[in-house]
Amino acid sequence: MCQQQLVQLQENLHLFEDLDAEIYAISTDSPENSKRLKEAGAFTFTFLSDSTFEVLEHVKMKNDQMSYRGISILDKNGNYVYHQVNDLWGDQIEATSNIIYDEFEGINE
Repeated sequence: MCQQQLVQLQENLHLFEDLDAEIYAISTDSPENSKRLKEAGAFTFTFLSDSTFEVLEHVKMKNDQMSYRGISILDKNGNYVYHQVNDLWGDQIEATSNIIYDEFEGINE
């Protein structure tokens, strides 16, 4: 995610309050860069640094030597459940929220 999308997510975390879930921003940035970005933006969600693409591969968001932007959902045991490549984190964050809620509803049925 770019910084603007991270800010949009932070400003709209209330959209995800009803989910029994944790929100993470995952990137291939170094841990130091991720930490600097998190602190500079005063973000309250967790940043993960995945320079080896291990997590990104697990959640099906690896794109050659980059990561896709989008959504990944894991269950409470860390098992892959769902992913969608999209770039709806900016002005369309409500659409992203709706997608996530729909997927969570399907998981809990």
